[in-house]
Amino acid sequence: MTSTRRTALIAVMLLPSLLLLAVFLFLPLLRGIELSFYTWNGVAPVMHRAWLDNYARVWSDPAFLKALSRTVIWWAMHLGLAVGGGLVLAALISEIRWRRAQTLFRGLVFVPHIMSLAVVGVIWSQLYHPTIGLLNGFLDAIGLDKLAEPWLGSTGLALPAVGVASAWQAYGFYLVIFLAAIQAVDPALHEAAAIDGAGPWQRFRNITVPSLHNAISLVVVLAFINALKGFGTVWSMTEGGPDRSTELVAVYAYRQAFSLGDIGAASAAGLSIAVIAVVITVGFNRWRDRAAVGR
Repeated sequence: MTSTRRTALIAVMLLPSLLLLAVFLFLPLLRGIELSFYTWNGVAPVMHRAWLDNYARVWSDPAFLKALSRTVIWWAMHLGLAVGGGLVLAALISEIRWRRAQTLFRGLVFVPHIMSLAVVGVIWSQLYHPTIGLLNGFLDAIGLDKLAEPWLGSTGLALPAVGVASAWQAYGFYLVIFLAAIQAVDPALHEAAAIDGAGPWQRFRNITVPSLHNAISLVVVLAFINALKGFGTVWSMTEGGPDRSTELVAVYAYRQAFSLGDIGAASAAGLSIAVIAVVITVGFNRWRDRAAVGR
């Protein structure tokens, strides 16, 4: 097959995927960029050009800045709970020598990730229920009823509570990535370290973690992107409340568009966070590549 025919065949095979990307990704993105420069309520027949006024209004809005700070906190929780939990569980599962048991545990821990965010929100809302929830019921059963709280009704506890639910839904995805990377580590390294007297923790810290450099870099970027998209779990559990204490940037943009009818501001907020995501991701990848060269 000539190179021309090979190129044509590749183009034909990629065409359906490219069309889907164009219809469901690129065109909406371009439309969102366009709307961010207009004042429009979503139903009026005429849009008024606003240029950069929408961006100025969004970035001068204290509610947006608070939502941005909560998004950073949300990402930190996601990184610590979902990514950290996934790494620890992956290391533990990798130590199981019985193949069928390892496969069983790997499948069980991945179950939360295949649940819809709405289902996860309902499950955890019931767990956090102040009167019939299992969490407060458990605290009461062990004599710690003074620690019982209205978890989703407290402005100080709602964001961490929803963050735990989101991490529970996501950790299985990161676990699979870490587990694949751990299984690719040369077993001879662990065997040699064990012969030298290294314990499980020493082998994990000095052999496993350094060998997961690329996997950790990938997961950090994915966790950051997922944190910026944190909408489904928050909306299904608190709708951004109480008193907007769980309002992330995604929830802020949704409220601007569908509650306040300010499509321009919603688009500006969404595009702003998208630009931030691209800049941070590109910067992180460049730093990672330079660090890899330095090693």
